[in-house]
Amino acid sequence: MRPGLAVFDIDGTLLRGHTVCELIAARIGKSERMAELEAGPKTKPEDLIPAHREMADWYLDAGIERVMLDMGAVGLAPGAKQGIDALRDSGWQLAIASITWKSAVDQIAEHLGIEHVLATELDWTSGRVSSVFPDDKATFLSGLCEKLGVSLERTVAVGDSGGDIPMLKLAGRGVFVGESDPGLKHVTHLPGAAIDTVAETILSF
Repeated sequence: MRPGLAVFDIDGTLLRGHTVCELIAARIGKSERMAELEAGPKTKPEDLIPAHREMADWYLDAGIERVMLDMGAVGLAPGAKQGIDALRDSGWQLAIASITWKSAVDQIAEHLGIEHVLATELDWTSGRVSSVFPDDKATFLSGLCEKLGVSLERTVAVGDSGGDIPMLKLAGRGVFVGESDPGLKHVTHLPGAAIDTVAETILSF
């Protein structure tokens, strides 16, 4: 496959172990409640909106400085920097699409050198939350194709959970690093794969 656009999920894909929300919760003393929220469903608007609103209230009380990630505590996936660098060096456009918080995703994107980001936003002045849902990931991928002049056939989506299925279905190819096979013919299943391995797979398409 000629260079195109690769769109990555964050939690469970570019990050392993603790999620963005868990990392923030640990900084502000909300780990116990966060564990309860993480155990619940996280794909439908009726599940995500109340959870995002509750977390936003924590963050507004704590203040933006306490909510920013400690990058030293972030568990990047094995080979994340090497894999992203290899794709960029080969001419690929790179993006992150996530339902989690944009302030944190922006930090990770900057660290990895990824330019395009979709994530849930908190307006620190008004307290307004603009939530991202799984279907929005596919819409984002499609919009980026139009913006960058990349055909859908030259896109790859990389994810690990049911929340990534919409963009995996839309993309020309996909890589799934979750444990359960998503059952999509055009998606390569590499459970738990390092990101440099994912990059090698993308470059081999």
